[in-house]
Formats: sequence, structure tokens, C-alpha cells
Amino acid sequence: MNRTQFIMYGLLAVLLVYMAGTTAFAGDAVASEPAVGISNKVISSTVGGVVSNAGTTTEMNTISVDPSYYYLMLQPGNSGNFTVTVTNKEDVAVTLHPTMVVTPYTYSYMDESWVTITPSELTIEAGQKAEFVVNVSIPKDAEIGNYATTLAFMENISEGDILYQGFPGTVQLNVDVWTPPQVQILTTYIYDRVETGKVYNYEIMLKNTGNSEITIDPKLVENMYYPMVAEKASVSTDSASSIPYYGGSGQAFGSDAITITGPSSIKPGETAVVKVKLEVPADAKGDFSGSIDLNIDDPGIREYEGMVSLNFHVAVQPEKPYEIPFKVNDNGTVTIELTSHMYDMYASSSSADPSFKVKLINPQGNEVEAVKAGVQYGGSVTVGSISYPVLMASGNTLEYQSYSQDYVETYTVQASAGQWTLSVMPHNIENFEYSIKIGPSQ
Repeated sequence: MNRTQFIMYGLLAVLLVYMAGTTAFAGDAVASEPAVGISNKVISSTVGGVVSNAGTTTEMNTISVDPSYYYLMLQPGNSGNFTVTVTNKEDVAVTLHPTMVVTPYTYSYMDESWVTITPSELTIEAGQKAEFVVNVSIPKDAEIGNYATTLAFMENISEGDILYQGFPGTVQLNVDVWTPPQVQILTTYIYDRVETGKVYNYEIMLKNTGNSEITIDPKLVENMYYPMVAEKASVSTDSASSIPYYGGSGQAFGSDAITITGPSSIKPGETAVVKVKLEVPADAKGDFSGSIDLNIDDPGIREYEGMVSLNFHVAVQPEKPYEIPFKVNDNGTVTIELTSHMYDMYASSSSADPSFKVKLINPQGNEVEAVKAGVQYGGSVTVGSISYPVLMASGNTLEYQSYSQDYVETYTVQASAGQWTLSVMPHNIENFEYSIKIGPSQ
């Protein structure tokens, strides 16, 4: 590759990275989407956010603009405003005509009629500051989504000149147009450890907190990374067609293993249950990843918000134990601790309790009995800090959220000096940690 080709490829790579970042910033289903839960969105119809400090104030030889970025949440029919401070850094007066400029690669453009900047023209004396009031008014018939635009306070700034965010003399404006949802999704994901040949039943809880009946039509949809085998369609499940496959070992089973049943609508004040039945094939191996699109006819719920994530791990019992060699320098007491972590799995009644089968081999090659000193259960619980619906079926409540559970077995043995081997056979366990402590004889 010659120098010219190297430079061209480098520029192309930078452009592609920027395009990805800008799309994430300004798109509808994007990273700039506020982390606001369904229950929190009804607190206020107008929420403003601002980035305003020395590190983010844009500067150039002519003017500086603060803030350089602003974010608003507004419902259709509502309005909000914020103030932009412009400083004249020239030795002479400058006259500004603030305008809206289309941000390149923006997914949802903001209509010019939504934004009014006052004053529309202003002369700022040398070294002085002035304030502009930006008013954003959302029409009653506006579609929900995330909209973006650039407010340019410099003259003669073309669209191509603001290829990157934070261009001097501009304010990046993002407006999240939303409406209060009627339906609360109380089960946002289902994750479980399953076994071949067994049947599992799950429930997705939905509550209609509004005043009108809401229709739903749950369907199983394909995962974006793994292909699903197309199966015969039925009333209760939507067969997912095969899509391009980008690597990995594929799905543990096809869509025909999952059946979805439930009501077609939810009445006001009613809590509905969508039932998910999984029949794990005898030859299933690996993991299954997919989603259920609830297809909720609620304008306050965006398409991606109505998705329930599905993740299943087909448990495989190892044929041989895991062996850990360790050395005892002097006669003493060996304490072994085995810990298994279980992360927020669906509370399936068919899930078996974890356990370990432990053996110890002494320096002479003989098996020595390890005495189980105790069993310990632990976990991780957060008090009232979550802002989105939680998996009620797993024992969580609005006050407490459990994220993980730990299972610990402790063993002791009187050990002579020499080379030992710890043999561990896990049962109903996805992972485990071990520790071997060697101390003086008791």
C-alpha cells in the first residue's frame, strides 16, 4: 500500500466512525435516548438537560457559544425553552443571524417551524456577551421519537461545515418527543438455564394503567445475530425466518420450540399475562437468543420498548470433574471454598438446586474424604434505585431488586505435606470459583 492509498483509507475510516457516532447521537432509537423508565416519564411534560462548562464551551476566533449541546423532553402540544449565551471575541462588533442547519446523517430531522430564536438578529459589541432565547414548540400531531438539529450562530456556515458535533458557533439540539404510555411491561426479559427434553413455562406481565383498551399481538422475532429455522406458522407464534448469520455456533434450537399465547387486548386497569412455553429438544446444545415483540398498540411505547428479550442456556452436565492440583508444604488444615454465581434468572419451578461433588486425592494417590463444613447462600440486592419495570416473577418488588444469588460450599480436611489434587464435579451450575486455604493443623 503506497502513502496515498494509506491516507485515503485512513480518512475513510475516520468518516465511517463519525457517521456511526452521529447516527447514534441523533437517531430515533439511539444512544442519546434518555434512561427514563415508564413510571418516571409521567413526572413532568418538559425536562431540560444542558452541558455547560469550560470543557464543552465551543470557541473560535469570532465568538464562543454556551451551551454547545442541549436536550429537551417534550410531549406533543407542549413547548420548552432555554438560553444561549454568545460572547463576541472580536475587537469589533459582530451581527448575528441565528439559523437552523440540518445536521448531517440525522435520522429524524426537526421541522424549522418547531424552533424560534429570539432575537432573530442582534449586534454584539466587542468583548461583550448577549443572550438568545430558544423556544421549541411541538405540534399536537407530531410523532414520538428523537429529533435533532444544529443551531448556527455564525453566518455563512454551510451544512458540510458542521460535519462533526460541537462545531464552533453552534448548539447541537436534541428533542425527545414522547407521550405517557398506558401499558406497563412488568416483565422485560426472560433468562433461564434449561435442560434438554424438559418443558418450561414463563409469564410476561402487562398492566394497562390508562383509560382505554389496548390491543397486543405478541410474536417471536429473529435475533439479529443468529438464524432461526423457519417453521409452520400458528395462531400463537410467529415463525421467524432465517436471516444472514454473522458467526458463532448458531441457536440452540429453532423457533418451533417456543409457543406464545395470550389475550389480544388489555382493558383499562387490567393486568394481562402472555404465556411463553419452551419445549427444549433432546438434541439442543448451546444458547438461544431472541425476542418477543409484544406489538402493543400504545403510542407511548416505541417499537424497541415493546420487546421482551429471551435468553436460554441449555445446561450440559460435564462428564468428567474439574481437577485442581495444589501443594501442601507442611502438615496442616486445608479449607476449600466453592462458589457459584447465579444472575437474575427467571424463577422456574423446574430449576434444580446447585451442588458440588468433591473429592481429594492425597500425595499417595488415595482418595481422602473432605468434610463439608457448611453451605452458604448470598446475593446482591438494591433498594429502590431502579427506574424501569422489573421481573416481578423472580421475587423482585418496586422496593427491592435482586440481581444475583450466590451458592457456597465449604470443605475442610487434615492434609499431610505433599502434592494434592482437588476434584470438583458441579451439578446445575453455570460457573464456579474456588479457593484453597492452607493453615496449621487444628
